[in-house]
Amino acid sequence: MGFKGMTKMDGRRKLAREVLSGAKSMTEACKEAEVSRPTGYRWVRRAQEMGIEEMEAFSTRPHHSPQATPLEVEAEVLALKDQREAWGAEKLLDLGWPGRKGMVAPICVRTADRILAKHGKVQKRSKPPVKVGSFERSECNELHQVDFKGMGRRPHPYVPLTVIDDRSRFCLAFEPLPGEGWEGVWETLWRVFGEYGLPESILSDNGNCFHSVRSRGPSRLEVRLWLLGVRTIHGRRRHPQTQGKVERLHRTLNTESPVPLRQMTLAEAREVLPEVVRIYNWERPHKALGLWTPGEIYTPSPRPRPDRLPLHELPESAIKRKVDASGLVSYRGQAYRAGRGLVGEHIEIREDEKGEAMYFAGIRIAPLHTLKV
Repeated sequence: MGFKGMTKMDGRRKLAREVLSGAKSMTEACKEAEVSRPTGYRWVRRAQEMGIEEMEAFSTRPHHSPQATPLEVEAEVLALKDQREAWGAEKLLDLGWPGRKGMVAPICVRTADRILAKHGKVQKRSKPPVKVGSFERSECNELHQVDFKGMGRRPHPYVPLTVIDDRSRFCLAFEPLPGEGWEGVWETLWRVFGEYGLPESILSDNGNCFHSVRSRGPSRLEVRLWLLGVRTIHGRRRHPQTQGKVERLHRTLNTESPVPLRQMTLAEAREVLPEVVRIYNWERPHKALGLWTPGEIYTPSPRPRPDRLPLHELPESAIKRKVDASGLVSYRGQAYRAGRGLVGEHIEIREDEKGEAMYFAGIRIAPLHTLKV
C-alpha cells in the first residue's frame, strides 16, 4: 500500500477523508494509495455508511461455499489426530478411510493437512536428512536387522533391543533388556526365531555382543547363529546409515510411545512397549510400503527353529582343532587365535583358493596367516 508508516485501516480512512472533503479527486487519492478506483469507491461508500472513524474491515470470505469440507468430516479428521498425535494427514486418512479395504476417503491429503493446520495440529517438520543409497531385500526373512536403541549417555535401567525384517519393516521384537550383554540378545533372538522362523542372515553393527573385533574371531552370539545356519553381516564402523531402517524405526517407536522411553522403568517398558509395537505393525500405515502396514506385508519364515541348538559336527577327514579356554588352537607347532566365542568348539582348517583358512560351521573365519599369535 502507498501510505507508508500507516496501518491498512488508517490508510483507508485517509483516502476516504481526502475524497469526501474534496482535497483530492478519486483518481489522485487512489494513485497515492496504490489501489484501484473500484477499491477506492468501496472504501468511500463504507465511510459514508459507517462514518470515517467507525470504518472496519469486513471478511471477504463467502457466506456460502458449496465446496467446503463438511463439518462432520473435519471433526472426524481431528478425532483421528487425537488418537494418533504423531501421524500426519496421509496416515490419518488411511486409518480412518482405508482405501485398500474398499473405502475411499472423502477428502484429499492436502485438505486434511489444511484442517490440521487450521486447528494448530501440525507439528513443525525438521529439515529432511540427505538421502543416501539404500537397499532392500526382495523377500521377507532374507535379512533381519538387529540393534540397540540408544538411550543417551546417562545410566538407564534398560535398553531396548530391536529386531526388524528388512523387506516388510515388520518389528519382530522391541525388547527392553537390563543390559547389552550377548546372553539377553540371544534369549530374545531364540524367542523370535521360535515364533517367526529363521532368517537367512542378520545385519548388526560392530558392538561387542554382535562382533568380537578385538579377538579377531566370531562372538559367542555369532557362533550360535552360524550353528543355526544364519549368516551374520556387520555394517562399517561409524556408518549407521547401513542400518537406516532400524534407526528410523527407533524414531517412530519413540514418537508412538505414550510415555517417553527415557522416563520409563524396566517394568513399565515391558508393559508399555508391546502395545507400541502392535500399533506400529498392524495399525500405522507405512509410506515406504505404499501405506500398507508392516503386518500386512510380513510372512513368517518357512525355516522353523529347532528345539535345541545343533551340535557342530565335522567329517572324519576334516583337519580339526579344539579351541582352548584362551580362544587359541595349535596347528603344526604354531598357535592361532580363533577367538573366545569359539571356546570349547572344534574349528576346521581348509585349503582354499587363497591358502589355508580357518572355518566354522561352513563359514570362513579368516586366512590362517592373519591369526598367528
